[in-house]
Order: sequence, then C-alpha cells, then structure tokens
Amino acid sequence: MSRMTAFPLLFSPVRLGRLTLANRVVMAAMETNLADPSGAVTEALVAHYRRRAAGGAGMVTVEYACVEQRHGRGSSIQLALDEDRLVAGHARLAAAIADQGAVACLQLHHAGRQTSPRFLDGRQPVAPSAHESWMFRTTPRALDDAEVEALVGQFADAAARAVAAGYAAIELHGAHGYLLGQFLSPWTNRRDDRWGGDAQRRLAFPSAVVRRVKAAIGDRPLVYRLSAEEFVPGGIDPDEAAAAACALVAAGADAIHVSTGIAERLDTNVDPIATAEGWRLGHARRIRRALAGAAPVIGVGVIRSPAMAEAAIAEGSADLIALGRALLADPDWPRKAAAGRVAAIRPCTSCNWCIQRLGQHGGIGCAENPAVGRDQLDGPAIRTNRPRAVVAGGGPGGMAGAVLLAEAGWRVTLLEASVRLGGGIDVSARPPFKDKLLWYRDHLVRRLAETGVDVQCGTPADAAGILAHDPAFVLVATGSLERDGEVAPGGIVVPAYDVLAGDRPLGPGPILVYGGGETGCETAELAAAEGWTVHLVTRSTARQLARSAELVYRRTLLQRLHAHPRIELLAETRLARVEGDQALLEGPGGARRRIACGQVLLAQGRRPADGLATAMAAAGVPHAVIGDARRGGRIGDAVNDAWDAIRGLPPA
Repeated sequence: MSRMTAFPLLFSPVRLGRLTLANRVVMAAMETNLADPSGAVTEALVAHYRRRAAGGAGMVTVEYACVEQRHGRGSSIQLALDEDRLVAGHARLAAAIADQGAVACLQLHHAGRQTSPRFLDGRQPVAPSAHESWMFRTTPRALDDAEVEALVGQFADAAARAVAAGYAAIELHGAHGYLLGQFLSPWTNRRDDRWGGDAQRRLAFPSAVVRRVKAAIGDRPLVYRLSAEEFVPGGIDPDEAAAAACALVAAGADAIHVSTGIAERLDTNVDPIATAEGWRLGHARRIRRALAGAAPVIGVGVIRSPAMAEAAIAEGSADLIALGRALLADPDWPRKAAAGRVAAIRPCTSCNWCIQRLGQHGGIGCAENPAVGRDQLDGPAIRTNRPRAVVAGGGPGGMAGAVLLAEAGWRVTLLEASVRLGGGIDVSARPPFKDKLLWYRDHLVRRLAETGVDVQCGTPADAAGILAHDPAFVLVATGSLERDGEVAPGGIVVPAYDVLAGDRPLGPGPILVYGGGETGCETAELAAAEGWTVHLVTRSTARQLARSAELVYRRTLLQRLHAHPRIELLAETRLARVEGDQALLEGPGGARRRIACGQVLLAQGRRPADGLATAMAAAGVPHAVIGDARRGGRIGDAVNDAWDAIRGLPPA
C-alpha cells in the first residue's frame, strides 16, 4: 500500500499490544452463516475473509466464535472453537488472512440470554439472571456459581485453541447484550452474589474472563468489545461503560472496541438506513478520554467515508477505525482510500439486505456486491470476442448488470424509457431517511461511464428496438407495473409509486394512503413529513404493517409512524370507493366512515413487467429476467439476480 496518501493518520502504523498494524483500519466482526452446522470452518468462510484481508485492512476480525455450543450459540449456524477438532479449520482461516498481510483476530462469544432453544437443540438459554429476552421471547435459566466459573475456563480454553490455530489477536465480544455484557449490565444482571449486586461485582465475570484469556494467549493483543450505552432503562450508561473500560484494561485488555446496544434496541447496534454517519464516535471519544492513553480505542458505527475516519482519529475520538458492512460492499475500501480513489469505493448504504438474509438463516450477502458469501466462486466469464448485449431497464439491476457485462468483455447498450437512470433506487430513496440509497445510484452511473456502456435514456426497450441491435444476450430489467386492485386510479386516486418516482406531485391533502405494506407506510411518512394530514388505511392488522421490511428498519419505521401526530392509522379497514373528494371506508364490524381527501394514494402492490421477456422468448433471443421483472423484491434481489444471470452465461 502506498506510503503517500490523502489520509495519513488512517494509513499510519499503530501499536496494538506487541503488534504493529500496518494501518488503523480494522474489519469489524460480522456474522456470516458460512460455517458448517457443527461450527466448523468452510471453504466459503475462508474465501470470504481472504477477500476482505486482500483489500488492505490492517486487522481483520473473524466473526463471533462460540466458546460453548450447548448453551452459547447465538444462531442456527455459528462458527465455534469449543473443541479441538475445530482448530485445523481455524488454522486455514487464520493463515488465509495473514497471507494477505493483515493481522488475523478472532472474536470469542457466548450468547447468554440472546438466543433461542431452537438454536440449542431445545435447551433453555442461560444468563446471569432469569430475565426474559424480548427478541427471542424466552426466559433464560440463571447460571449457578460453578457454571459461571466453568464459563471463565471455557473462554480461556477457546482462546488457547485460537493461539494454536495461529490467530495473532483475540477479541472478546462483550457488546450488544451477549453474555459478557449481560453480566456487566444492571438491565440483565439482577444477581446478589460475587457476580452481581453492584457495579464492582457486575465487573467480576468480564474481568475474570479477561485475566484468564490474557494468560492463555500470552503476549498476543486482547481487544474487548464494549457497549458504551444500551439505551434501555437501567442498562449500561456512558459513565458505567467508561469505568468498566478502565477496569477491563487494568485486568489485561490491550484495546477497547466501542460499540453500543442490546437486542432490545437492535437499531443501536445494527444501524438501519436512517442512522446518522459516525454517530457512535462520541461514545468512543468519551471512553478514550477516560482511558487517558492506557489503551487504544477502536471506533465504529456507520463510518462510510475515509474523510470521516481520518477526522475521527485527528479529533481524538478513536485510535483505530472499524468498518463492518462497508467492507462487505467494497472489500477494497482501504486500498482505494489509501490511493486517493475515494470515488471508486462502492458505498454501503446501510440498507441491511445483509442482515435480512441472516435473519432468514441464509448465508451472508450484499445488495451491492453479489460476490459476498460466494467469494469461492468464479465471477462472470471474460468474453474476448466482444459479443453484443442489450440491457432493458436503467434501475439498479439493469445498471449493475450492464457494468458486469462490460467488465466481462461485452459491448453493452442500456435502454431506459425514462429520461434519467435510477428506476427503483430513486423510488426507494424518496421516503424520509433513505437518501443514502442515492450513493449507490451515483456509483453505478459512474461505473457505466467508466466501463463504456452505451446508455440511451428516453428510449423504450421494445422488442423491435432490441432486435435491431442484433444482441447475443438480453438482460431484461424492466421492473414492475401497478397491480390491479380494489380501487382503480383516476381523478384524485393516484398510484403511490408514481408519486415516489417523481412522476406525479404529492398532495394536496388531506391524503389517504391505501395499503399497509412497506411502500404504503413509507408513503404515509413522506406525506406527513411534507406537512399533510395522512390517513393510512390497510385491510391488515396493525401488527402486519410493513411486514416484508427488514426487521430493524421496520421497527424504527413503525415507531415513527405510530408517534407521528399527522398520521392516523386505520387498520382492518377497506377502501370501498372514492366519490369526488370523499373516500368511503368500511372498518371492523362493518362500521362505515367517510373521509374528505385531496389525494388518495394506492399502495396495493406491483406485478412484473414481463411483456418484453415474453417477446424475447418468442424471438428465441438468449435472455435473462431479473429483479421486479421476474418477481417482486428489493434492490439487492435485482443486483444479485444480474450477477447470477451473467455468471451463468457460457464462455466464448
């Protein structure tokens, strides 16, 4: 990596215990679901971390490895290091990271109360106290004294195995409400014995683990990840976190990695798209001041730009910067930043498509980087004969597909009926707090130009026009159309999609939004944010609002909707008809209501615009259908569809 850089602090060496890291960029530990069901390392996992390490981070932290699988697994598929049989796989993983020039660090973990019996073969979770987990809807069993002592040893044993596997550093996962954090937090530790009862005794278990693990790993650095605030009544607060950080360093921790949150407040550790960039840096700065140079501090939390990372170090908020999802979207973030190629970085938008996949118990993925979780696979075949391809549609899937085809050697023409590129990205970015999605649109537009794609906006992609190009392959990314619903557009009745796309104005009010899916809820929030009185009408129950949305985003969206003074929710209610400026509603039990409206916005769903796909099939043209033209989905579905389709094309 070049010594000359626009970000000299970020790419300067830094001491971590006995080690010197080449730069101050750390890959944060992130669950991938790429281990095998027994907790062993797989080739997919090795490839995933090898690719991240190749991007230039100074240290790569491997995801949470369970120290005791009978009660400690946090998901159905989790990496583990609680048995000697697992060491060989970890040795391959640690070597793959080190071979790329990064320091290999392993995070050790026990879920405590934040797990489910279904992940534990029916066993009841364990914790400091029998305090119910909101997220998993189960009450753990309180550990007895001997079990607590045994867990200290199990952390140390796993650390010794990590040393045998060749890891150069260890991180203890004491954040986000897992077992170590549960002992530290008054919210989850209700004990009155040597392991709890006051702040000093709540520190006993984390401190004992630090001491025993440090003894097991010798002079290798030990990082402790800490939630600086839990955002629940009676949880860890910034003052207690600062005191805990000092005590943990005194016990042997070589660095403190400052995060926030607990399962009850997932939005404070799995930041949704609405979360401000760099918002945790204040927490890191407070702990760094408390430590007063006793140990370096790692800052984390929606740090997307190298300039923000550089400023955080310069201002004294942190000594090192951890990147998580940003290194999924672009593993080469460090190398590009060091070389001053900031505009080339593929930006993470915090869309949480990766989190949604994990929540569905799939392997890790990324909306913008389809190779994530599949780094062991070859990408699209390079075509040296320069065949011609046509992409129909300039939304996210179409733009990403056009770039992939051009990178693979195709001569590509992209046809977009609208006068501008963006499609579904622009629609998705219109509601409040979602403007980060435009970062990805702008990145794709730049890549289209850089790869030489012939972009023709204002050109409908009909069969005759496409066939005139004599393409060897057509990528159909024509998006979706309004689904026929109970109420037809006309007069003051307008599809919500048209408003979100900018094709129709919003208002006048009052505004009635019909449909309680994600689009309907976001449209209601948009209308309220622009000052209109909004009636959100849905045939579903209130509990079913936006049910297809990603979990963390959905929780924050619904909180905002329910709290907004200009939004009235009418659940289990049908829009019977619209007469002039009057909407006639039928509610529970047949109750009828008439509402005066200036505009009625329909969010009754979309259907694939598949006419072109049918025409291509009839013409016998090799083609693939992606995104909403194939089936309703998200930006990540369209982009990953494109990668799958193009990767599946035969070589020349």
